[in-house]
Order: sequence, then C-alpha cells, then structure tokens
Amino acid sequence: MNFSPKDEYVDTVLKPVLPKLYAAIRMRDFRTVDEIDAVAEPLRSMPPLTAALCAATVLHAAGRILAADPLGETLTWFVAIAGTAGAWKAVPLVEEQRDVRHLLGALDVLWRYEPSPYREIDHAQALYAGGHLALALGLDHDALASRWRQALRLLAEVDPALARNPEERANLERTRRHLEQEWSEQLAALPDGG
Repeated sequence: MNFSPKDEYVDTVLKPVLPKLYAAIRMRDFRTVDEIDAVAEPLRSMPPLTAALCAATVLHAAGRILAADPLGETLTWFVAIAGTAGAWKAVPLVEEQRDVRHLLGALDVLWRYEPSPYREIDHAQALYAGGHLALALGLDHDALASRWRQALRLLAEVDPALARNPEERANLERTRRHLEQEWSEQLAALPDGG
C-alpha cells in the first residue's frame, strides 16, 4: 500500500474504502477479534512514518464513526496501536521539517483512539516525543523542557487501576514508574536543569 498524506490520496483511495469498512462492521462481517486485527495488519509492515501517518489519517477521517460500534471501537484501537508503534519508531528517524510536523500531528490523533489507561500513557509519551521533535523543528531546549514537564504531569495522572487485569495493572505501573524516573533524570540533565 503506497500511502500518501495528500488530499488526493484521501479522496481517491481512503474515502471509498471507509464506508465499505463501516458497512462490514455494521453487518457483522467480522466474526472474531483476529479478523478485525487483520484489517490493521498492513500497518505493521509499512515503514514507520508511513504507518503512523496512514493510521492517523484513517482515524482522523472515520475514527468517531467507526468507534460508535463495539466492533468498530476495537478496530480503531488496533489501528491506533499499530500507528503508535510506527510513530515511536519514526521519532528518531525523521529529519525533514515537513515529516516532523506530520508526525507530531499523527501522534496527537493516535493516542485519542486508544483504550484507557493506555490512551493516557500514550498521551504523555506523545508530549515527551514532541519535545524531541521540537528540537528537529529548530525550537530551543526551553520548548523541549516545557513538553517534558507537561508529559511528567500527565504521566502522574495515569491510573493503572483502569487496566483490565492484575497483570496489565502491574505492567502499567512498572512502565509509569520507569518513564517517570527516566524523564525526570533527562529533564534534570538539561543545560538549565529543566
């Protein structure tokens, strides 16, 4: 799939597919979670930036409509998770300012479609990554420090008790503690001490 974030691609390729996908969900053409996951599978084999942009474009164009149905909500989660995975891989790779801006926009869309409490932790991580990307846009360390401080505030608000089971709760709590420590140390190590 040769994804493009340009309007022509959205109009000629994406918009015709989304109503068919929505109809398939409403008609219960998907019977299992694996069948729904298979729709998001191509995102996992795309180059990271392409996967992030494609997933964000799908969700921006039709995420609310799809998420109105329980099966569609599951699909939006799978698309968001696959797109977010691509976005994290793309953060250290993007160099051109246009790509940096597109990636920032994609991150801002993707976390909104994840299930809670992963949505909240990925919102914090999107802000953290935005700090790195701010430097790529030519902004100074104050912009990076500001985003990292905001990310730490959001991270403190993540509630692991919202996870589905004890194993996920423990994993989420571990992840939150690890990120809080790592980000606090990085913030303190900035030239002005964060």
